[in-house]
Amino acid sequence: MSTRTLLKSATQIHKRLGDFRGDARLYKLSEPLDSHDHVVVSGINNEWGAETYIFGADESGEVASWGELSGSFRGYVDHAEALRGAGYEVQQS
Repeated sequence: MSTRTLLKSATQIHKRLGDFRGDARLYKLSEPLDSHDHVVVSGINNEWGAETYIFGADESGEVASWGELSGSFRGYVDHAEALRGAGYEVQQS
């Protein structure tokens, strides 16, 4: 019997969102994260360093709240790692 924890899924539904600096993508979640069914994951390398943040969003990619959700981190850019940190595995659309 496997002891691996089953993760919820996150499916990328928009390759790149144009109103962001860096690489921002929209994901639909199999189960809500802090009451959000969709999230924008944004990764950027800027003058303060690299960061990958998760924000609650609607189905069109409009950010509902700029408060960083669990899974967000600093140090490098990796959408899948941020979503894994929040308990989701990225699925191919």
